[in-house]
Amino acid sequence: MNISGRAVLVTGGASGIGLAFVRQLDRLGARVWVVDRHPEHLAATREALPHLAAENRFLQADVGLEAEAIAAVEAVEAASGGIDVLINNAAVLRDQTLASRLGKKIRKHSLQDWNETLQSNLTGPFLMAREVVERMLTRKQGGLIVNISSISANGNPGQSAYAASKAAMIALTVTWSQELALYGIRVCAIAPGFVETAMTRQIPPLFLETIRRRTPLQRYGTPEEFGHAIQFVIENDYFNGKVLDLDGGLRF
Repeated sequence: MNISGRAVLVTGGASGIGLAFVRQLDRLGARVWVVDRHPEHLAATREALPHLAAENRFLQADVGLEAEAIAAVEAVEAASGGIDVLINNAAVLRDQTLASRLGKKIRKHSLQDWNETLQSNLTGPFLMAREVVERMLTRKQGGLIVNISSISANGNPGQSAYAASKAAMIALTVTWSQELALYGIRVCAIAPGFVETAMTRQIPPLFLETIRRRTPLQRYGTPEEFGHAIQFVIENDYFNGKVLDLDGGLRF
């Protein structure tokens, strides 16, 4: 798929890896829409990318809520004439162990944090893909869904909800790719390792340093490298139903 001129919707696109996707695709001539639930992130990105702001390419929405997901897709569809690429990037991180003991006190994983993580990281991508694909089928045109998974899909201590949601994203990628290929719609995924973003800054520094040392390249990824990855995934029309691991060789 040629990127120039394509309508691309990026969820969680106002910060971190999502913003790296937005910047790279914008440089390559895509028409990019940014959907994010954080008004402060949207405000900062509007200032950084004023030409997108001038064209009203920013929407505030929580894609884990059905009504807001539908409204976001409808708004971008109307403005763009049809979404060509959906990048399901929006996610939250709520690190907790299943249960732990501190002295005589037992701490259990919060059900609220579990539910919020799955709503954002799994229900949100499901809703967005469902709505975008419905419109692709109506227009009888192909397209692309890119799900953002994580190295944590392999399992990672302290990340029950996050790891479960990211593993599920891989399963959905395979499932949807098999369902939708008939209609000329590709579905693939990118599984990032560790990159310095606001999300990873929530992780204890000692753990992050351990991860850096365990990574064969001895460093974290950069946002620009993830921008290059999204370019490959969009442009290579034979890449389908697979996960592009971008982790510096790190394995859990």
